[in-house]
Amino acid sequence: MFAYLEILRINVCILAVLGLLVGSIISGALYFPTLVLYAVIATFFICGSGDVINDYFDYKIDKINKPYRPLPSGRISRKNALIYFILLVLVGLTFALMVSIPFLIIATFNLLVVVAYPWRLKKIPLVGNMAVSYLAISTYLAAGLIVGSFSSLFASPLLILVLICFFGVLSREIFKSIEDTEGDKKLKLKTLPIVIGKGKSTLLARIFLFIGIVLLILPYYYKIFSDWYLIAVLPSIFICIYVLLRSEARKAQKTLKVVMYLVILAFLVGVLTK
Repeated sequence: MFAYLEILRINVCILAVLGLLVGSIISGALYFPTLVLYAVIATFFICGSGDVINDYFDYKIDKINKPYRPLPSGRISRKNALIYFILLVLVGLTFALMVSIPFLIIATFNLLVVVAYPWRLKKIPLVGNMAVSYLAISTYLAAGLIVGSFSSLFASPLLILVLICFFGVLSREIFKSIEDTEGDKKLKLKTLPIVIGKGKSTLLARIFLFIGIVLLILPYYYKIFSDWYLIAVLPSIFICIYVLLRSEARKAQKTLKVVMYLVILAFLVGVLTK
């Protein structure tokens, strides 16, 4: 039984749920607690299904790199993992349907991405990085669809948060690929730094990070949030500028992970003080 919990990567599922709750605060969906509860359950199960299918496709690689994982260790068979994946999907989509049709649509789309990523997308330079970045920010989008529509997202601060986090995570993913270059070469993977080189990959990562920095200023520039947001977001801006100008790949990807939490905190300050 423990193996079936382990393969879910519960810590990852909890982070996805926290992202949904933060998005619910920003979008105002928390005023509808029953729908938020259904959305939380759907998010947990769909995120968990993604972790299961990822291990299913990474079985051969994990036998070398992570033989202790449930599948390569033999604690769960690949057939049972596939059945487990289907059950998780059915539960997740059932609860997504109970939230709203727009929420069901994004839940279904996310499900397609989590299957396509380990199956095909992760093997395509940059596209794989973009898929991971999208999945990382998709819970914020989903939160805006608990009681809203796709068109209403364009009038919500959530859209700016989504774009900021997307470019921030994309930059971090590229820095992470640069750090992992030597190991990826041994596994004969075609990551972005291996295909175009570390120098060009670093430049691209910095360009995406610069876009994220510019977007951080927009909520204050367009008076979406008050001065309190500016005060709260300044540490994130200064840290990003430091990473942009001086930090190497290993330190950059770890620093940007912390910055993502600081950005979310700044948005919460902005929403609660506007």
